[in-house]
Parts: sequence; C-alpha cells; structure tokens
Amino acid sequence: MKKESEEKNYSREEVRDEPFVVMCKALDTFGPKEILNLLVENARQDEVIHQLLVQFPTVVAFGDFLSTLPIVKPPKQKRARKGKKGITS
Repeated sequence: MKKESEEKNYSREEVRDEPFVVMCKALDTFGPKEILNLLVENARQDEVIHQLLVQFPTVVAFGDFLSTLPIVKPPKQKRARKGKKGITS
C-alpha cells in the first residue's frame, strides 16, 4: 500500500501545463504588472517559474491581441441545426 505522503510522478507536460494555466488565470485576476513582479522575484529560485517568465511576454501580447477581436456568435438557427446533426462546436 502506497503512503499518501509520497509524491506523484508527473510528466514534463503536466509540470509545465498546470502552472501555465494558473498563470493565465492570475493574469485575468491580478493583471500583468502584478504577475510580472511575482515571476521576477521568484524566477531565480524555481525553474518552473523561470520558464513561466520566459513565456510571459508572448502570453500577454497574445491576450492583448485577442481582446481586440470582436466576439462572433453563430445564429441560434445554425447552432440548432448543428446540434441536430450531432456536431458540437
């Protein structure tokens, strides 16, 4: 029987993806200036945070770009037809 205190073995993707998602949510909550300060302060001590700091400019620029695009919703009629055909979007 395994002890609950043992750490799980995570793949590299899991180690990288979970903090990335958390950083993106934090950007929406606290804003880029506050998150950048946190990343800079902690990047020397933690390799994962260092990698997030490397990705930070791209994520912020991409988020700023997407925020300028209009939200396009398909007409309800078209959504209803897709739903009847079993197509999900």
